Amino acid sequence: MGDRVPGMAGSGLMRLHDAIAAADGTIRTDPRYSATEHLVVAHRGDVLAGHAYRDRRLDEPGDVFSVTKSVLSTLVGRAVADGVIEPGSTLGDLLGARVPPARREVTVRHLLTMSGGAEHTGRFDIDEVMALPGGWLDVLLSAPLAHAPGTRFVYDNGAVHVLAAALREALGRDLQEYATERLFGPLGITGWTWPRDPDGLSYGFGHLRLSALDLLRFGELWLDPVPGVLDPAYAAEATTAHGPGGPPENLPYGYLWWTTAIAGHRAFVAGGYAGQHVVVVPDLRLVTVTTGSETALVPGWRPAFALVPAIVAAASG
Repeated sequence: MGDRVPGMAGSGLMRLHDAIAAADGTIRTDPRYSATEHLVVAHRGDVLAGHAYRDRRLDEPGDVFSVTKSVLSTLVGRAVADGVIEPGSTLGDLLGARVPPARREVTVRHLLTMSGGAEHTGRFDIDEVMALPGGWLDVLLSAPLAHAPGTRFVYDNGAVHVLAAALREALGRDLQEYATERLFGPLGITGWTWPRDPDGLSYGFGHLRLSALDLLRFGELWLDPVPGVLDPAYAAEATTAHGPGGPPENLPYGYLWWTTAIAGHRAFVAGGYAGQHVVVVPDLRLVTVTTGSETALVPGWRPAFALVPAIVAAASG
């Protein structure tokens, strides 16, 4: 691990180390944080902390839940740069006649911003859909419009699975092959696994398995977009708030990324259930990764994400 941050005065670095140590101590002693699996902090390219609190190693993949959505956004951005899809492309353009007329004008941008307008409760709830033996995509496409597209943010797992299908159709190839070639391979991420629905489509909405160190690599890509992997123009658009957002993170929303300010600094967040968070703070050159174990959640639990603002504040000093 790095022990020196170029361009940061010794007292500032000491404050940052102290803040990380305080977060580490809280995770180890406060039962509300007992489900936390990892805390990783990188600043200006140096990894200042890499703590594992439970049985899973830093390099051992685990379920990142809805952080998967931000990974899918990355693949959409790569496909946009490759010229095979546009944010303005519609479901009718991409999936054709299998899309009911009411949904054909929903765009990729609507799905990226969670403003597609489809009904997502009852039999269209993702847990209900996942219980089906097949045909997930057609069930999700059959959901009626509850709101006009582009008018309201509603966190909708099913819509992101539809987006994965639209991206696969635009690419004309399997999403996992594309991810290996265009994202995971260039980042040196090798131990990942990505579930598929019964019809072979990779889940758009969650359950990709990555390690804490993989998540750090992913966050650092978004800190410093690499042309050929992540187009900087797309990254800027994706991490700009396109609406007020709402639950579950209660933050503004970009393109499958949450956007916010932490300790007065612009930040964006990939978030997932049970305490999975990748936080990128561009002007401080800071990335934090916190993960948690679903099976270890207790009443009153808190995600280690709640401890990140103090680390950001220390980094700004």
